[in-house]
Amino acid sequence: MAADAGRAAGAQVTHLELADFDLPLYNADLEARGTPDNARRLKEIFHAHPAWIICSPEYNGSYTGLLKNTLDWASSPIKGDPEWSSGTKPFVGKVVGLLSASPGALGGLRSLSHLSPLLLNLQCWLTPKQYALSKAAEAFDDKGQLISGLAQAAVQGVVEQALHGARKLHAPD
Repeated sequence: MAADAGRAAGAQVTHLELADFDLPLYNADLEARGTPDNARRLKEIFHAHPAWIICSPEYNGSYTGLLKNTLDWASSPIKGDPEWSSGTKPFVGKVVGLLSASPGALGGLRSLSHLSPLLLNLQCWLTPKQYALSKAAEAFDDKGQLISGLAQAAVQGVVEQALHGARKLHAPD
């Protein structure tokens, strides 16, 4: 739904499934042996887009290990590479809207509160609107579309804020 809303608003959308980017668990010893090609690809994709929407389920009150691992690799500098020597390059000034989902009543609200400081530390701008979808197992129809008009409007609001913020922040002087 978020990708469709972005396209409808005229944005160039790249839909990523993080599981499609095979990355080992991040650690500095492994990084010292070289940066995986998929980490470099993610850096390039992240850097190319002025706004992102991160949609993540909540696992045990926080965001997923897959998301954390991806952000760790994408924020890791590539030693000896002048283009990627700064770990924050893919993140600085990006406008990020956050969406979460959980089968519980809070809808992943706790995961958003954990993810926000990490993204702020990477110098991203976060949209004031965020949305946590509760009872996610019951929230979608058989085609994967949100059933509730209120949920659809909430997602739309996050997407609109991210695009608006990116346009304002990245507008030519």
